Amino acid sequence: MSDTKSDGKCPFTATSHVDGISLLSAESRACPYAAYSQIRAEDPVHFLPDQNIWMVSRYDDVDFVLSNPEKFTSKEALSSGNAFRDFPEALDILSRSKAIPRQRTLILADPPVQTFHRKVVQRALAPGKTLRAFGPTIEERVNGFIDRFVDAGQFECVSQFSIPLPMALVSMIFDVDEEQVYRMKGWSDNFFAALTGHVAKQTVIDAAVDTLVFEEFVLERMQKARTEGSDCFIGKLLDQPEDEPPLTDAEVINICSQVLVGGNESTINFISNLVHTIATTDGLENRLRENPELIPNFLEESLRHETPLQAMYRITLEPVQIGGVDLPAGAKLMLNFGSANRDETHYVSGEDFDLDRDNRETLHLAFGRGIHACAGQTIARREGMIALKVLLHRLKNLRLADDVQPEPAPLFGVRGFKTLNIAFDVNAT
Repeated sequence: MSDTKSDGKCPFTATSHVDGISLLSAESRACPYAAYSQIRAEDPVHFLPDQNIWMVSRYDDVDFVLSNPEKFTSKEALSSGNAFRDFPEALDILSRSKAIPRQRTLILADPPVQTFHRKVVQRALAPGKTLRAFGPTIEERVNGFIDRFVDAGQFECVSQFSIPLPMALVSMIFDVDEEQVYRMKGWSDNFFAALTGHVAKQTVIDAAVDTLVFEEFVLERMQKARTEGSDCFIGKLLDQPEDEPPLTDAEVINICSQVLVGGNESTINFISNLVHTIATTDGLENRLRENPELIPNFLEESLRHETPLQAMYRITLEPVQIGGVDLPAGAKLMLNFGSANRDETHYVSGEDFDLDRDNRETLHLAFGRGIHACAGQTIARREGMIALKVLLHRLKNLRLADDVQPEPAPLFGVRGFKTLNIAFDVNAT
């Protein structure tokens, strides 16, 4: 943001007690909610000098930005900055790309380009049709995952339960086998790490290398689809009506990258958070088992209370006022869903997990809102719903394993787990 002073003081808001808060501190990265709460209370549109960004913390203000895309560009929607720009080695690798000039699509684009890309993707991905094809297999797949560890009395939730299900969907979308899909998971992890920012140099370089590998993967399948035909997602992207402009190679690659990352990262953390909440909340497991009609609200309350992706980003296109604060054109905004979803003006005791909360009164923002809302949210909910029902049917007395502490997800702005070891008893009924 060009109008920001370099002395660390915010040039557009008065000094407040929150000026010393850094979301990059070890304390905030471990658990940011105390910082969010103080910012909401004292300076709800708050400048974070160490990120050179404005944090929008209250529900109504976040909703305002999401609902007015003509005032806010999404061209850097996934991160507070471009990590590749900080490392010349990574930029040198990306200079060898066959997809130059690089194209912004979907969540990184604004109308009318975003509108066109979303229409193309909705037609190719066909969430309803995909869910009808994938949905009936979810229960069988989840039972298969549990079969692999049921005799052990303990499992590592992330690798053995949360990851396999969404990656099975990715496998179906891109028409690849299990070995290939786990290579793709590695690419996705590096892409996502670089996007979230605040990671080591080597991670960004690895992401740049994997970007070129992924490009070759997509380009090969595009060539095959053009010469032999293909019913996979990439083939469907290329099968456009004659009255539409064809997608460029760069557009297809960018779309596929977003579908790969979006198809697994948030769902993995969502499922892990569900299991962790059950394992650490007294009486919750029994209530859900005895009252399965509560499971849909449990999913929504979990998404609200522990939003997997804590923020998205925007840049102001014109001078604008948000929450009483005047911002110039070019100001970078962090739309903090994790904070907005606990806003006390909309959620009574919003810091607390409450299974009986009526989440229909104020719909949470975990999947965004408006023209950039997550296209795969229906599928993610179905995956979480069936995974949880099968887990509760097969296992009981879910609890944290005594010998290994949970390891939080290491990436900035992500709530989930790197490892989560869960002990259990087998449910004989």
